Amino acid sequence: MRKMNKYYLKCHELFAERIAILKAQVKKLHATLPADEFVQHETVKLAARIRRATVEIIPEDPNRSEYLLSGDLKKYRRYKQGLQRYRIMFCFSNNPGIIIYLYVNDKDHLRKQGDRNDPYEEFKQMVNSGKVSADPQNPVVQKLIQQYQY
Repeated sequence: MRKMNKYYLKCHELFAERIAILKAQVKKLHATLPADEFVQHETVKLAARIRRATVEIIPEDPNRSEYLLSGDLKKYRRYKQGLQRYRIMFCFSNNPGIIIYLYVNDKDHLRKQGDRNDPYEEFKQMVNSGKVSADPQNPVVQKLIQQYQY
């Protein structure tokens, strides 16, 4: 758990799994590439942009209008600036002050409108199946909030 500004930052297990895979890829690249190639590698740059977004940019104001989603996903927010075809999905609460990072797509679910592998479609399926939720009464969300209340 990490407190940034007035928000505690939490990760849903789905988000954490994707980030763990990305970190493993970065570690492998670090071990195999010369330093100048490593810092220029697209995977390393993506990891750095995701980290900056989740730790610095989103916590500044998770309710920015450009983060809003609509339709079935209107309870959720997404960050896309500088991530090209990648998206970070999250929900937040001001009381308690918590941001829960729910999802980040992988290379098999790059943004392409109308594609069944589009990250919005994958995320919508997760919401509809109950794998992720912004409902404070959801057991997974309750667990994350209880961890916040140490």
